[in-house]
Amino acid sequence: MKMTKKSSKKMNMKHSMMGGMMMDGLEMNMNSKLPKGLKKATHAKFHVGQKVTLKAKHMEGMYNAKATVAGVYKTNLYEIDFMPTNGGKMVKNHKWVVASELKAKGALKAGKKVTVLADHMYDMKGAKGKIVKVHKGPAYVVTFKDTKTKMVIKNHKWLTQQELKAIK
Repeated sequence: MKMTKKSSKKMNMKHSMMGGMMMDGLEMNMNSKLPKGLKKATHAKFHVGQKVTLKAKHMEGMYNAKATVAGVYKTNLYEIDFMPTNGGKMVKNHKWVVASELKAKGALKAGKKVTVLADHMYDMKGAKGKIVKVHKGPAYVVTFKDTKTKMVIKNHKWLTQQELKAIK
């Protein structure tokens, strides 16, 4: 079945009711692609294709999930607060976005007001917000199987090195 944006959103809504597809109270975009134009990290702890266990709790069904590293990039990560474009509640401490997913004047640092260009979740792109925390990279993209719904989440953005654990 070919996924259109509309059918994908409908699918996400269905699965969000089952749990595990929600992130910060918003529906996650399940059709994520690997980013273009970012410099690949060459000295990262984990490499593309490596199997890892997720230690992040960005969403239900993520913690302790088995994953495969899909991308590793040399870039900082930013934790942000933002107001969704659908008028919903303020999203606090969203982990993570990268510099190319933020629009701002001047240096990206804690407290800086930004416009969000990322589309990890519906109603995120175009949102107004501010940077809460800056984390030095590398930034990881992973594909994993949700531990609650058993759905495969392809190219989930973003995780820090500390949020991954090698599978021995």
